[in-house]
Amino acid sequence: MKANVDRTRSRRLTLAAVGLLAACALSTPAALLADEPRRLPMIDDAVAASVSLPTVTPVVYQPFIGIACEPGDDPLAPRYEVGALFDKGLFIRGVDPERDPYAMYIGGRLQVRHTGFARSAETWTDSAGVTRTIRNRNNFDAERVRLNIQGTAVDPALSYYFILDGDSDGASTADFLTFFFEYEFDEACRLRFGRWKIASDREWLLSSRFLTLADRSMATEYFRGAFSEGVWLLGDFGDGWHYETSFTNGLSTSTRRPSDLDDNLCVAATVFWEPLGDFGATFVDYDCHAEPVVRLGASTAFDKSDDRSDAGFPGGDDNFVRLSDGTRLSDLGVLGPGVQLLGDRVLKSSLDFGWKYRGWFVSAEWFLRSIQDLTATGPSVVSQIDDHGYRCDAGLFLIPKRLDVIGRVSHVSGPFGDAYEYAGGFNWYWGSGKRDGKLADPINKFTFDVTALDGSPVSTTTADLFAGDRGVLFRTQVQIGF
Repeated sequence: MKANVDRTRSRRLTLAAVGLLAACALSTPAALLADEPRRLPMIDDAVAASVSLPTVTPVVYQPFIGIACEPGDDPLAPRYEVGALFDKGLFIRGVDPERDPYAMYIGGRLQVRHTGFARSAETWTDSAGVTRTIRNRNNFDAERVRLNIQGTAVDPALSYYFILDGDSDGASTADFLTFFFEYEFDEACRLRFGRWKIASDREWLLSSRFLTLADRSMATEYFRGAFSEGVWLLGDFGDGWHYETSFTNGLSTSTRRPSDLDDNLCVAATVFWEPLGDFGATFVDYDCHAEPVVRLGASTAFDKSDDRSDAGFPGGDDNFVRLSDGTRLSDLGVLGPGVQLLGDRVLKSSLDFGWKYRGWFVSAEWFLRSIQDLTATGPSVVSQIDDHGYRCDAGLFLIPKRLDVIGRVSHVSGPFGDAYEYAGGFNWYWGSGKRDGKLADPINKFTFDVTALDGSPVSTTTADLFAGDRGVLFRTQVQIGF
């Protein structure tokens, strides 16, 4: 009796299941039953195979990234692409720049450095009569931790560039080191506006990615300008001629508030000529030129600083200008007992020369600076200060694109004393960018140098130089960039 009941119940369940399947088949949209390349929703392959329905083949859509397609666009054709390029970083950009001129490249760079300094004197006395201690140093630090963002927007000729910078010297904080927009009218005329380097001095304008040793020379650090906000005009005239001009708030004003600025502007210009072909982005002959290449250049800059105490502005320079013994020109007592600078005129110029051939290179620069029309809170002991100096780097590759050795000498001379720098070191390039089928590039490298200092006239944390330094400086650095 029980068996009959079980069989009856089984027949009823079977009929109910068949009825349910028939109802599902009748209620299934025609689009799912058609021979279109679509997948049944929420049904896996095993279940679908057990059901008597047409075979369903999934469609593999090509992925694309971008803004909404225009009417009539092929939805399978990508408008934007994602990838990576050496020395540019990760990117997203339009496949057709004329149609979609938007692009963004995100790259980065890190310099980790160990610095050691053994002093040969314990103190030095500046021109204001203040005696200061010379300290031994032994420390690790992250010198340049940078995120670069660049690309194009609105128009293929309109580009932008931002650098977010941080380092151990800046209390591990990050800020925008530089930022600008640039519009290219043609090769001979590009207009740039934002914050960038003033257009003067060849080694200063060289990217810190490509420095010959761990950092720039003592002479360049003494005579150079810095970053400032303003407008730039630059371009290529053809036949190897290049130029750049800038109109900025000052020689170095990127860390100053607008309320601390007077109503004067700094004017700077540089020009260089490469008569034997493209000199390249670096001073060293990384590409081992089969034929010699030469670069000849000149730079100049003029800056004014006036007393604006009547308008509530602080007088004097921006503490960037120093004397040849390392004293800041704006320090109290430099121009006389109890006297402090209110205003000045700075005119500076430089000439530079570069040569490369078969792994050898020479890069040299001569500087001249004149500080005139000094105004102060009292009678000044000087009315004009003239300084000059030079730097020279030379070296060769012992192993092409892998190992080079470099020597350097630089000198600063002025009425307040002379200073000398003698340095030597090497770079080992391990490479991460692909060139000629090999992994090699001039950015990713290990650097070691030794520098003898006889009275540094400048303080700069990027080069690990401090005013008055006398002794031997050791720097070991690893640089990684992409």
